[in-house]
Amino acid sequence: MRSEVRGRAYSELVANFIVDVVCLHARLRRFRPLITNLYLTKRCNLRCRYCYPPGEEPNSDLQTLLTLLEKIRPHNPVINITGGEPLLYDDIVPILQRVRELKFRPVLLSTNALCVDRIIDHLHLIDHLIVSLDSLDEGVNDLMSGVAGTTPRILGAITRSAAVSREEGFKLTLHAVIAPETLTSIEPIVEFCDALNISVSVSPEHGRFDPHAGLRNNPRYVQLIDRLVELKRAGKPIACSTGYLRTIREFSPHRCYPFVSPRVEPDGRVYFPCQRIRNRHVFLQDYKNLCELMRKEAEWIADTRCSERCFLACYLEVDQYVNDPLPLVREFPVRQYLVGRTGARETMVQRGVIGG
Repeated sequence: MRSEVRGRAYSELVANFIVDVVCLHARLRRFRPLITNLYLTKRCNLRCRYCYPPGEEPNSDLQTLLTLLEKIRPHNPVINITGGEPLLYDDIVPILQRVRELKFRPVLLSTNALCVDRIIDHLHLIDHLIVSLDSLDEGVNDLMSGVAGTTPRILGAITRSAAVSREEGFKLTLHAVIAPETLTSIEPIVEFCDALNISVSVSPEHGRFDPHAGLRNNPRYVQLIDRLVELKRAGKPIACSTGYLRTIREFSPHRCYPFVSPRVEPDGRVYFPCQRIRNRHVFLQDYKNLCELMRKEAEWIADTRCSERCFLACYLEVDQYVNDPLPLVREFPVRQYLVGRTGARETMVQRGVIGG
């Protein structure tokens, strides 16, 4: 039954991808989301310097979020539960249970893992756990996270989650932000992930729009990206696409279609053209479902300056495949990154970590 649900959801995702490629290049207005990001809360227990300041607005009640899930699901199988810090939301478990009942696949959960023990017995409800970690060095990581003393706790949570992932078969990825202070920290994270049989993704540190000035024209940064491409070719568990790494290497111009990875706020607000450029917003509650909202409201072209300034992985990685779909067929690690549970289990069987 589980494999049948996964297969149906994967077919939906492939169909959405084909529709979007055709519509975006033919300028038809009938596209569908490839991944939807639902913010459970804007509150957070870290103060990462590259992130939005945590919101102080009250959390939405459980019923509001359950209603949003109902409206997100039609023709839209992939969801990323995020925040803020989603594990601070009191009713996180009922949310994950409802996500499963609605047959979302794959289900991603993005977290800093400080509160992962709250749901350690419910991680079977997700397909892909994504944990933020910028350095194995406590001083560097605490500097980036803005809260001293948290790094050992995060590393412990990662180790425990990796053990559960081997039992339950969900995928675990660490996401590291490349900053001037973390240039020497990224390769050790790759090796750490390889040892735990988990994967790693990266993105450059950003302000609201522009990459950190200390990364542009920085030969050490370029050398790091080249090294990551080399490690990826050597089979290290780097989830980023080669196309994305090449784009952030020189911060070269790109085309961005942020509405194929929409973001839904806790109150149902959806911003256009993207979360960074909030030219206008609509509420999902006012539409039959998210696909209808996108057909009627999503904008074709964002701020033209975005092509040379915004390199956020959450948008650009998805755009890579809409603009140039062929690499999606070639790069198995990226396909595994999207599919989650199935790909992770196959890899673990091949490596003898679990039985077939």
